[in-house]
Amino acid sequence: MSGDSPRLFLYDARMPTIEQLEKLLKIDPDDPFVHYGLGQERAKLGEHERAIEDFDRVLSLDDCYCYAYYFKAISLSELGRKAEAAEVIRLGIEKATASGEAKARSELESLMLTMQ
Repeated sequence: MSGDSPRLFLYDARMPTIEQLEKLLKIDPDDPFVHYGLGQERAKLGEHERAIEDFDRVLSLDDCYCYAYYFKAISLSELGRKAEAAEVIRLGIEKATASGEAKARSELESLMLTMQ
Protein backbone atom coordinates (compact mmCIF):
# COMPACT_ATOMS: atom_id res chain seq x y z
CA MET A 1 0.00 0.00 0.00
CA SER A 2 2.96 2.32 -0.54
CA GLY A 3 2.28 5.02 2.03
CA ASP A 4 -1.53 4.98 1.94
CA SER A 5 -3.05 5.00 5.37
CA PRO A 6 -5.19 1.94 6.15
CA ARG A 7 -8.13 4.22 6.96
CA LEU A 8 -8.09 5.81 3.50
CA PHE A 9 -7.88 2.40 1.92
CA LEU A 10 -10.97 1.23 3.83
CA TYR A 11 -12.99 4.30 2.88
CA ASP A 12 -12.14 3.80 -0.79
CA ALA A 13 -13.60 0.28 -0.79
CA ARG A 14 -16.55 -0.11 -3.14
CA MET A 15 -20.03 -0.88 -1.90
CA PRO A 16 -21.41 -4.29 -2.84
CA THR A 17 -23.14 -4.41 -6.20
CA ILE A 18 -26.80 -5.27 -6.62
CA GLU A 19 -25.73 -8.67 -7.94
CA GLN A 20 -23.59 -9.32 -4.85
CA LEU A 21 -26.41 -8.23 -2.54
CA GLU A 22 -28.88 -10.49 -4.35
CA LYS A 23 -26.49 -13.42 -3.82
CA LEU A 24 -26.42 -12.60 -0.11
CA LEU A 25 -30.23 -12.70 -0.05
CA LYS A 26 -30.10 -16.28 -1.30
CA ILE A 27 -28.14 -17.11 1.85
CA ASP A 28 -30.45 -15.16 4.17
CA PRO A 29 -33.58 -13.75 2.51
CA ASP A 30 -34.64 -12.10 5.79
CA ASP A 31 -31.56 -9.95 6.34
CA PRO A 32 -32.81 -6.36 6.69
CA PHE A 33 -29.32 -4.93 6.16
CA VAL A 34 -29.04 -6.59 2.73
CA HIS A 35 -32.49 -5.33 1.70
CA TYR A 36 -31.47 -1.86 2.92
CA GLY A 37 -28.31 -2.04 0.80
CA LEU A 38 -30.37 -3.06 -2.23
CA GLY A 39 -32.68 -0.12 -1.68
CA GLN A 40 -29.74 2.24 -1.44
CA GLU A 41 -28.14 0.95 -4.61
CA ARG A 42 -31.39 0.97 -6.59
CA ALA A 43 -32.17 4.52 -5.46
CA LYS A 44 -28.71 5.62 -6.65
CA LEU A 45 -29.62 4.23 -10.07
CA GLY A 46 -32.94 6.08 -10.06
CA GLU A 47 -34.91 2.83 -9.64
CA HIS A 48 -37.11 4.37 -6.96
CA GLU A 49 -40.09 2.00 -7.26
CA ARG A 50 -37.82 -0.98 -6.65
CA ALA A 51 -35.96 0.89 -3.91
CA ILE A 52 -39.28 1.52 -2.15
CA GLU A 53 -40.04 -2.20 -2.34
CA ASP A 54 -36.66 -2.93 -0.75
CA PHE A 55 -37.21 -0.39 2.03
CA ASP A 56 -40.69 -1.83 2.62
CA ARG A 57 -39.11 -5.26 3.02
CA VAL A 58 -36.63 -3.84 5.53
CA LEU A 59 -39.48 -2.35 7.54
CA SER A 60 -41.49 -5.57 7.43
CA LEU A 61 -38.49 -7.34 8.96
CA ASP A 62 -37.55 -4.56 11.42
CA ASP A 63 -39.94 -1.64 11.79
CA CYS A 64 -37.39 0.24 13.91
CA TYR A 65 -34.83 0.42 11.07
CA CYS A 66 -35.16 4.21 11.08
CA TYR A 67 -33.03 5.05 8.06
CA ALA A 68 -35.24 2.85 5.87
CA TYR A 69 -38.02 5.38 6.56
CA TYR A 70 -35.68 8.21 5.64
CA PHE A 71 -34.59 6.78 2.29
CA LYS A 72 -38.03 5.42 1.43
CA ALA A 73 -39.36 8.97 1.88
CA ILE A 74 -36.67 10.33 -0.43
CA SER A 75 -37.56 7.78 -3.13
CA LEU A 76 -41.26 8.59 -2.74
CA SER A 77 -40.46 12.28 -3.07
CA GLU A 78 -38.37 11.64 -6.18
CA LEU A 79 -41.46 10.02 -7.70
CA GLY A 80 -43.57 13.06 -6.81
CA ARG A 81 -45.44 11.23 -4.05
CA LYS A 82 -44.96 13.99 -1.46
CA ALA A 83 -47.95 13.16 0.78
CA GLU A 84 -46.82 9.54 1.09
CA ALA A 85 -43.27 10.69 1.79
CA ALA A 86 -44.51 12.95 4.59
CA GLU A 87 -46.44 10.07 6.15
CA VAL A 88 -43.39 7.79 5.99
CA ILE A 89 -41.30 10.48 7.66
CA ARG A 90 -43.94 10.89 10.38
CA LEU A 91 -43.88 7.15 11.04
CA GLY A 92 -40.09 7.16 11.06
CA ILE A 93 -40.00 9.99 13.60
CA GLU A 94 -42.46 8.07 15.76
CA LYS A 95 -40.32 4.90 15.63
CA ALA A 96 -37.07 6.80 16.19
CA THR A 97 -38.56 8.53 19.22
CA ALA A 98 -39.86 5.26 20.67
CA SER A 99 -36.53 3.48 20.17
CA GLY A 100 -34.38 6.36 21.42
CA GLU A 101 -32.69 6.95 18.06
CA ALA A 102 -32.06 10.69 18.52
CA LYS A 103 -29.80 11.10 15.47
CA ALA A 104 -32.24 9.35 13.15
CA ARG A 105 -35.12 11.38 14.61
CA SER A 106 -33.22 14.63 14.01
CA GLU A 107 -32.42 13.68 10.43
CA LEU A 108 -36.01 12.67 9.74
CA GLU A 109 -37.25 15.96 11.20
CA SER A 110 -34.81 17.86 8.98
CA LEU A 111 -36.00 15.90 5.96
CA MET A 112 -39.60 16.78 6.83
CA LEU A 113 -38.69 20.48 6.90
CA THR A 114 -36.99 20.30 3.49
CA MET A 115 -40.06 18.66 1.96
CA GLN A 116 -42.53 21.31 3.17
